[in-house]
Amino acid sequence: MMKKVTRNTSNADLESIQEGDQIKDDTGKAGEVENIEILNRHKEKQFYYKLKNDGTILVIK
Repeated sequence: MMKKVTRNTSNADLESIQEGDQIKDDTGKAGEVENIEILNRHKEKQFYYKLKNDGTILVIK
């Protein structure tokens, strides 16, 4: 199942995404998650989802 990730997606939902999941963002970029990096910067949280088809989806909360 394709999961949609946006700025409005809850932190719990973003943290539940795992490698191998299919995700897409609101710009239409989509693919299978190959690697996940979550960074805490100041007051924001940055979710980097590296895709197998050579791309990255970034969600900043």
